[in-house]
Amino acid sequence: MSIYRLIVRSAGLLAAAVAIGALLAGAAAAQQKLSFLAAEYSAKTLPFWEQVVADFEAANPDIDVTLEVAGWNTIHDLTAQRIAAGTMPDLVNTATIWVPEWVDAAAIRPLGDDLVDAALRADFVPALFDKGAVYNGENWGLPIAAAARAILLNRGLLAQAGFDPDAPIATWDDYRSIIVGVKEKTGAFGYAFDAKGVRAFRDFGYYLLNNGGTFFATDGKAAFNSPEGVEALQFLVDLVKAGAVPDPLGTTLEDYQPMYEAGRVATMINGNFAIAGIKANAPGLEIAVAAVPVKTAGQTPVTWGVTDTLVIGKAAPVEASRKFIAHIFSTAVRNQFDEAEGMLPVLLSQAGNPAFTGDPNIKAFIDMLPTSQFDPFHPQYAQMQELVKTAMQSAITGAASPKDALDKAAADFNALVK
Repeated sequence: MSIYRLIVRSAGLLAAAVAIGALLAGAAAAQQKLSFLAAEYSAKTLPFWEQVVADFEAANPDIDVTLEVAGWNTIHDLTAQRIAAGTMPDLVNTATIWVPEWVDAAAIRPLGDDLVDAALRADFVPALFDKGAVYNGENWGLPIAAAARAILLNRGLLAQAGFDPDAPIATWDDYRSIIVGVKEKTGAFGYAFDAKGVRAFRDFGYYLLNNGGTFFATDGKAAFNSPEGVEALQFLVDLVKAGAVPDPLGTTLEDYQPMYEAGRVATMINGNFAIAGIKANAPGLEIAVAAVPVKTAGQTPVTWGVTDTLVIGKAAPVEASRKFIAHIFSTAVRNQFDEAEGMLPVLLSQAGNPAFTGDPNIKAFIDMLPTSQFDPFHPQYAQMQELVKTAMQSAITGAASPKDALDKAAADFNALVK
């Protein structure tokens, strides 16, 4: 081969390489970047999202998704740090009670038709979409995980005590009869609740809401010390005095759920997600589900609903975000997530899934969703929880009456309200 031909061939190869490099560089430049910070619900969460992202990228080679999964103990502070540093992820799976914080930090954008089309909007369960993340009159996110709270009953213990586990528990009096009756006839505790840990205010709130009460007045001041609140706390105090519950001052859910699984507690209030764990830990235990009762017959029971939210950062790329949102809120992906994590369906199109319709206990939770009330948006929500817990403890120990304990908590709370 002549030197001339060698030079020409080499020049041709170089030109081809340059052209290929330019094409690759152009493709890389055209590829959209999308970051997603997901919350960890269980050991199944990370592999689930890794597969979802891989499937999405295979179908959308022009979009590169950076996935990060963080535990619930760290994800709030991590999100706040990213916002402060100007590196807010494009999409974040967050607790709904933190939504006002991200809105007030001007870190997220409200939902728009450019992000969620009309067909997907219409597919969300209305109680979740219309109530979950609405703040200052605007919707700031999509329900990405949903749950509700109800009474979980040990069928065997109730039957042993002479009660029909399928009979409605209509009122507080009905429930008190079961709780005390189980203790008297079987020796097991009829119920367990928490006045020690982070969930204590909810164990009070179940009865506050089902007595027509509320935590906050419209002006943001305390309302939990209303007559309805005093009656709710008195109900719990009376159960302690009757010896029908384990000591709530030294008991949290982490303590009494194992007692429930071991047949030492007949009823407790927990979420639908607890059922899978109970079945795994106590496969012989037969469960029934009932709504938390109202004080007076004729009232509509209120279910405490919980929905975590997918929020969209202000700088998120619209087209890539829209496509990713459509993918992760497809019926198939939602079914996979909800089944794996023990959550309730967030889409109407999931209604026919046998995993939900075939289990009467899960279906009972789903049927309660229309009457759900969610955690209220209030800047002093966390402080309220601690003050209510302190009031519960004072009333249970007898240091103060339920009314005096709640009045003190309300006065302390109102001093915080601007």
